[in-house]
Amino acid sequence: MRINIRTKLMLVFMTLVTLFLPGVFYWFYQFSTQQMMGELRQNLMVSASVAANMINAEQHARVLESGVEGDADYEEIAQALRVARDANPRIEAVYTAVKSSSGNPDELMFVVSAEESEDRAHLREPYDASSAPVMIKAFEGNPIADVETGADEFGVWLSGYAPIRDESGNTVAIVGVDMLADDISAMQGQIQTISILVFVIAYASVFIAVILISGAITKPLTKITTAARVLENDEPYDAKQLESLARGKDELGILAHVFNEMAGKVYQRQEVLKQEVVKLRIEIDQAKRKKEVEEIVDSDYFQDLKAKSDLARKRRTTKNKE
Repeated sequence: MRINIRTKLMLVFMTLVTLFLPGVFYWFYQFSTQQMMGELRQNLMVSASVAANMINAEQHARVLESGVEGDADYEEIAQALRVARDANPRIEAVYTAVKSSSGNPDELMFVVSAEESEDRAHLREPYDASSAPVMIKAFEGNPIADVETGADEFGVWLSGYAPIRDESGNTVAIVGVDMLADDISAMQGQIQTISILVFVIAYASVFIAVILISGAITKPLTKITTAARVLENDEPYDAKQLESLARGKDELGILAHVFNEMAGKVYQRQEVLKQEVVKLRIEIDQAKRKKEVEEIVDSDYFQDLKAKSDLARKRRTTKNKE
């Protein structure tokens, strides 16, 4: 099956695009996801820092040592945590925690929770943080957030932490801020949907652009090919059909100009050749007739007729003289 040059160009371009675009949009999806995660981690750390700055370290220590859930100190801290929670709709839970006095470096204790439900983290409830090293690292004194989601008995979360410091600047507790992993998955799904939509639009746009570009490239070649067909079929050639193209200064313009000149010369040579063929045919016909006449004159029959004709002529001459 014969494939024209435009189709070949489209196949080449679309093959390259098909191989190239998926990689670009995979990178776009990964980059967008990383940017989203970076922004979420930053928001969690900011929310945790804001909440930590609203908590009085001495008041928090009193709650830990002798307070009970629902007393004035507990509720004042819980209300501060709720302010930070409600300021960011993505936050699911806010709480404070301290290191356990059990001697286990991976064990922490919850102190205050912003939640009102009974399944919240309760005062002095122990928590095994061995699977949450970032939470333990928050006690080093700087805001920090998980790089990836983590799971515990309460669910699957992405968390951020900030230190609660006393008057001497020592970290005595931390504020934890949790975001549900389902919300993150939903955001990732939105990014994926947008990426696919953008990919489809980009692919369609490139396809249309390839059609237009390939047409713009092959249209001049089609004109030249059509002109060549005219010469091939020995039809009258009109130089005006390539005149506009021949004005161009690019390679196709030069090709059209050269083809026009060549076609003109070929047409002239064809006309001269036709005239020479006609002349040659006349000469051949004349030579043929001359040969035929000579063959007739040289024949015995013609010689006999000529002899009889000469004899008859002589007799008429003699008779006339008498």
